[in-house]
Amino acid sequence: MGETPMPLRLIPMKKLINLILTLGFLAGLGYVLMLGVRKQEEKPDADGDEATAPAEEAEAPEDFTVMLEKERAAALGVDKDQPEKMELQATRVAFGSVLDPTALVALDGDLAAAESALNASKAESDRAKELFATNNTSKKNVEASEAQFQADKIKTQNLTRSAQMQWGAVFNSDPAQRHDFIEQVIAGKVALLRVDLMPGDALPELPKSARVVVMGRENQSLTSSIIIPAATTDVRTQAQGFILRIEQPPFTLRPGMALTAWLELPEKARPGYAIPRSAVIRHDGRTWVYAQEEAEKYVRKPIALDTPLEADKGWFITEAGGLTADDVIVTTGASSLLSEELKAQGGGEPE
Repeated sequence: MGETPMPLRLIPMKKLINLILTLGFLAGLGYVLMLGVRKQEEKPDADGDEATAPAEEAEAPEDFTVMLEKERAAALGVDKDQPEKMELQATRVAFGSVLDPTALVALDGDLAAAESALNASKAESDRAKELFATNNTSKKNVEASEAQFQADKIKTQNLTRSAQMQWGAVFNSDPAQRHDFIEQVIAGKVALLRVDLMPGDALPELPKSARVVVMGRENQSLTSSIIIPAATTDVRTQAQGFILRIEQPPFTLRPGMALTAWLELPEKARPGYAIPRSAVIRHDGRTWVYAQEEAEKYVRKPIALDTPLEADKGWFITEAGGLTADDVIVTTGASSLLSEELKAQGGGEPE
């Protein structure tokens, strides 16, 4: 016979009623709270609207724009002009420094000693041959003097070739001219520079000339028309290098001074514009100019500087550098306009 199942324990009726009432009360309370929150979100914030209304009505200044009345512009000394159209010969930028002439002076000394020994051994060889012709010396002495002469000749030729590879045609001239060149280098009347292209860059032809700007002397560029390929490659960059000669530099070029060179290439000239240095401002890590769009409206436009020009001609930018021939740019007073713009924007002082 199967076992009789035990009856389930029943919850007393009174406790069940209390539980149902409690759950109902909690559900009603939650519903009321939910309605209150929803009404609070939908209710307009009168105080907030009143506080923000003036800000909405006040028109914020436009980015990179400054409004300037004519009288204020005149007081700030603002002057304007259109960028000058020009063409610039194709160039390639290179970086380097002024060379220490110590190695050149030492090489010249070694070569001078070798030339002196060569002259002495040649004279000895000629004298031995003359004595041998009159039976006043042996054939052995003639052969020994000739061997010494040939050894000195080979040594001198090797030193000359090495010097030509490192320093160019100056070592093709006679010793007197070479010594004069060395003296000019020592006196600072001639400077030698080493520049290297960017890694991976190379020129199929020798540059025609170079314009050089020394760090700290950006407003006084130098020109070199004597360029030779460097005999060695920089171990760190593995870039193509050149030796430049600067004659009669307007200021002292000391060994190690950093410089940038623009090597002129035998290619077609590039069209672009020349803008004065006073028109260029630097802010937020970029370069800008102000262009006048309306009678009292000036807009700050980013530009890409390409190459510094000689003397006071300023900078060259290509046609894709950020300006057009129709732009009217601020040539004087650009920094004052930047101050006015930053004040209107609530910013700080210009860089």
